[in-house]
Amino acid sequence: MKRLKSAVLSGCLLMGMASLPLAVFAHGGEDHSHDDAPPAPIIAPNNSGIRWELQSPDVELLGALHDGKLTLYASHFRDNTPIPNANIELESKGQKLLLQTDANGIGETEAAWLQQADKRELLATVQAKGVNDLLVGKLAFSNGTAQATRLTDGSVFMPQASQQILGLHTTTSKPQTVAQRVTLNGVVVTDPNASAVIQPQLSGRLLAPENGFPSIGSTVKKGQTLAILEPAASNTDKGDQQDKIAEVRSELALAEKNAARLTSIAGVIPQMEVDAARNTADTLKARLKALQSHLAQQPQPLLAPLSGIISSAKVALGQQANAGDVLFEIIDPAQLQVEALAYDATVAAQITGATTTLNGQTLTLDFIGSSQQLRNQALPLRFTVLPPSPLAGEGLGMGGASILTVGQPLKLAVQTRTSIQGTPLPASSVVNNNQQQPTVWVKTAAERFTPHTVKLQTLDADTVIITEGLPNSSIRAVTSSAVLLSQVR
Repeated sequence: MKRLKSAVLSGCLLMGMASLPLAVFAHGGEDHSHDDAPPAPIIAPNNSGIRWELQSPDVELLGALHDGKLTLYASHFRDNTPIPNANIELESKGQKLLLQTDANGIGETEAAWLQQADKRELLATVQAKGVNDLLVGKLAFSNGTAQATRLTDGSVFMPQASQQILGLHTTTSKPQTVAQRVTLNGVVVTDPNASAVIQPQLSGRLLAPENGFPSIGSTVKKGQTLAILEPAASNTDKGDQQDKIAEVRSELALAEKNAARLTSIAGVIPQMEVDAARNTADTLKARLKALQSHLAQQPQPLLAPLSGIISSAKVALGQQANAGDVLFEIIDPAQLQVEALAYDATVAAQITGATTTLNGQTLTLDFIGSSQQLRNQALPLRFTVLPPSPLAGEGLGMGGASILTVGQPLKLAVQTRTSIQGTPLPASSVVNNNQQQPTVWVKTAAERFTPHTVKLQTLDADTVIITEGLPNSSIRAVTSSAVLLSQVR
């Protein structure tokens, strides 16, 4: 392919020059005659063929006539990609022609009568998957060169076949007002309301539940038993407990006898003394029960406090666990957060939203708030990760956020209330010219590309906004292989 691209750029392509329609209509009569006028036809001294083009907001047709044979290129107007397997009907002065494009959007047929149709009106109907369009224009032929070449005004003539080989794709955009953005470094963190740690309150030996210990990555439900703790007590602790039990049992026996005696003479002594004796006996009875229960503690289940994924598990059968040890950590991957650091503290008051791109997926973030305390001279900001739309979230798992992992670094494009005027474009649209100036190549006709030296600002990792240098109207900017246009001489 590299050798083939070099051949294209050196001019070894037998194609002709472009001419442009005098007027274009689309979609059954929608008038586009007031759009920006196209550049004048390019006339070259070579008599290799004649060409014409028709355009609508959806379709671009380029016809190349040579020795009575028509080669027709059908492309999507917006991105310059071929329209495969399209059924196309051409009509002029009562004569019709039918053809079908191949997988590359190219159709060929005999059409000598079109060669005599200079200045005639041409009607084109295009039907394909996702396309149903009607184009009307006037044929205006011109002879052309057979090579990709740079023209005197600095623009480049690039034959349609060469565009396909080079992969020249475009996008449409126009001047607009957009929110100014800043780029911040962030990291994925857990939501405190959607994460948990499992710690035993007592020391003891770990036993596995019926289905075994859950491992890292396992999905657990709220209330599920993760492990069983068999409390452990030393011989000294047991001896102390037994001494306390014997002491309390003795005190309880005396208290019950005293309460019984005072009850028998309740009419002689104040009722308050009788009630006090009974309360003392009841208190000692409850204390004895608690001591006996603690001495003979039963195994305790350790339960999951929420549903989620096990992110950490530090357990083994028979393991001796101490009170406070972290045995499990659980997170809900559908409810993660992102923390970013802003070295300009005034940014926090201007934030309206944010996005981040990961593995080709764009995630929307909702601003929660900022800390009131600097950390390493930066202000911590917190965002929640919003679930994507059902279509965008296909294959992303729980809530669409499972492509994120805790501790993962991210680049955030943070939108602010400050607005900026310009033409937003993919960052890939901007290349450097020979003077190392940022340049955008604009497709001004089916086979003509014009360079524009621009000034720009970055909106996010994938998008820039052109503030100076582009026409104040809708354009088709080259988004891929634009650097190859700069190499044409």
